[in-house]
Amino acid sequence: MKYTVLTILALAVTQNALSSNYLDDHVEKKRWNGIDVVWLEDSTLPTYDISFYFGEGALGDPKGLEGATEITLNQLTSGTSKLNQKQIIEQLEFYGARYGSSVTHEFADFSVSGLVKDFKPTMRLVCSLFKDSMFPKAELDVLKTRVLSSIKSMVTNHGALANHVFRAESLRGSGYSTPVQGNIESLKKISSENLKARLKDLNRHVKKRIYIKGPKQVLAFKDIMINDCGWRGDGSKISYPSVNKVIENPEILFVSMKGANQAQVRIGRVMTSSEVKADRTELTSFAAKFMGGGFTSRLVQGLRVERGLTYSAGAYASSQSAYGRAGISTFTKNETIVELLTATKSIIKKSSKEINEELFNRAKMNIKGNYLLGLESTSDFLKNLMFYDHIGKDYEEIYKFSAHIDKIERSELRNMISDLYGWSKQTILVLGDPSLISVLTKAGFKVKEVDYNSYL
Repeated sequence: MKYTVLTILALAVTQNALSSNYLDDHVEKKRWNGIDVVWLEDSTLPTYDISFYFGEGALGDPKGLEGATEITLNQLTSGTSKLNQKQIIEQLEFYGARYGSSVTHEFADFSVSGLVKDFKPTMRLVCSLFKDSMFPKAELDVLKTRVLSSIKSMVTNHGALANHVFRAESLRGSGYSTPVQGNIESLKKISSENLKARLKDLNRHVKKRIYIKGPKQVLAFKDIMINDCGWRGDGSKISYPSVNKVIENPEILFVSMKGANQAQVRIGRVMTSSEVKADRTELTSFAAKFMGGGFTSRLVQGLRVERGLTYSAGAYASSQSAYGRAGISTFTKNETIVELLTATKSIIKKSSKEINEELFNRAKMNIKGNYLLGLESTSDFLKNLMFYDHIGKDYEEIYKFSAHIDKIERSELRNMISDLYGWSKQTILVLGDPSLISVLTKAGFKVKEVDYNSYL
């Protein structure tokens, strides 16, 4: 009961925050030194959040140096010409700052948050990192050793390895198959000079946008940005490769892992550039949630509750501006691999043709509630503004999400499930003991064995 009351209160507060008046009253766009700035005024607490958007992500990595962008932003605190890593981290901790970066193929961002009273010295320090990071070899070697060890040890985490190989295969030929963190071969080549060159590109040549949440004091970043970061608005976005067709694989791709007592299963496909248009996002999100977004989803009910074939099953449909991915992730015991694949195919087919009205309405309520709770934090709200700008979607669509979901008809949901998860369009990967190859072949599946080492 207590949880229900709190949820209702959170939804009420968040609904108010998602009103058009909230956007009109609290979001202000500015332009500093040719750079677009989005300020979300929030005086609720004496804190701030700031994110730097770069319109070029891993696609901007030099050829053969894949992973350079992620390491560049990750290693900003490794040392400058004046401060070593220990001194930088101690200062950031003294100011109570939290910081981090994220990199996709299309864009990257570096975020900082903390107390408003420490905003100026913190941001001057952050600007010095962007302007003067030296990426000391000793610190870089430590990071590379850790990352390379993590990649090599992936064989001990069968779920992670299945995800890694599946991503590469389902996106093969799309221009997005190489992971943003790079691979063993590319990471070994990356040097301090490579990182300094990549940072120079991000500072001078890449389009930037700044998102700030906090009271009026945070607008002091204008002078800091100009004087300490030295950023100007003369950058440009990279050209993102278009994906024009779904990559179809008629056989099951099998990754042998001798002694595995479970079979990891990944089913999915690339979403083309025409399929990731902004006006489809609510429907694709709904289809993914309906199929595998929680305990009441079709896959969990069908595979776990009704048949006892697995403990969990999830579905997703996520996109950027030029491509996306739709997929299903689950696992099962070795002896039930054929039954799991057959049941999954059956559940997808049934959901593409028939959806119970009560389940349909309940799923609508669930996705609307989860969406609102996901925006409860103003920092999350800020991230949504960034992503909406990236894909060219109006901010006002944030508070129209529930209305868009309400308008979806059962026939539209059925068609989208068929479109995203239709069996003939999928790349199917199974990771498990080699003995399963003959089991799958005898059951009528075409199987192609692949070596996981070639993906690391």
